[in-house]
Amino acid sequence: MIQQQMMSPSWALYYWREHGMTIKNVLRHTGFRSINELHVEHEYDLGADEMAKEDLMMSPEERQREEDVEAVWQEFGDYMREMVPPSEYDLEIERLLPLIQMRQQAQRTAAGRSFNRRQ
Repeated sequence: MIQQQMMSPSWALYYWREHGMTIKNVLRHTGFRSINELHVEHEYDLGADEMAKEDLMMSPEERQREEDVEAVWQEFGDYMREMVPPSEYDLEIERLLPLIQMRQQAQRTAAGRSFNRRQ
């Protein structure tokens, strides 16, 4: 029994362009309903690939900064969306970063201490 193989959007577009595969066959092998959906997904995949490459090129300091900014958004995101205009997000993040960094340092210090337990 022959099993139909599903292709990624990039492979499907390659076969369509290079091997003359029909649009109908391309869509059948990808599961998309229209060529536009296929192109949108392909563009998304290209963007995600580019972001992954940029992440790999980050220094440890840049990666730590990204994680700290993400922690600020997780902790104070609701406050920022409601109280801070978007044009001032960067300033507010800079103001809140020391709070996040102090909390992380306190958590690392607490995790490193052994608790004296009496048995």
